[in-house]
Amino acid sequence: MNIGAIKKRAQSLLEPIWVKIEPDFKPFHRDLPVAHNPISAFTYLVEMGKYPPPEIMVDLMEGFMDYFESNGDKSLDEALLGIKHTKYESLSYKQDYSLRYKDFYWFVFINEFDSLDDAAEEFLKPIDEKTDQDTFLRNYRRWKKKTKR
Repeated sequence: MNIGAIKKRAQSLLEPIWVKIEPDFKPFHRDLPVAHNPISAFTYLVEMGKYPPPEIMVDLMEGFMDYFESNGDKSLDEALLGIKHTKYESLSYKQDYSLRYKDFYWFVFINEFDSLDDAAEEFLKPIDEKTDQDTFLRNYRRWKKKTKR
């Protein structure tokens, strides 16, 4: 069976189930994307307590099938997103990078510190990370500038 036929069959099997549960997700609009790729869309929907629509699950299935059929020649990012990359371009690295500085941003916001250096020192203590404070703050400032916070 080719991948097109597998996708079509999976979609046709999942669709009747989705139709039964879709009313519970109002005002969810299936035709409006919640993310720019199926991994992020799946993660977002599950975190929000929503069952992903069939097209997202079928896209993920296709990516995993491509990954397994590659016999190790493709990374998950390449199979699921179609992008070859180095470590620093991977979705998992970018997400970790972004979440780390977003967490720090809120850590500073909800606590009182005399300086950003004090905040970084306190934030990095429990993480047991090899990143020194200056490097962390330099990267935080880059992230902040990029995200315009």
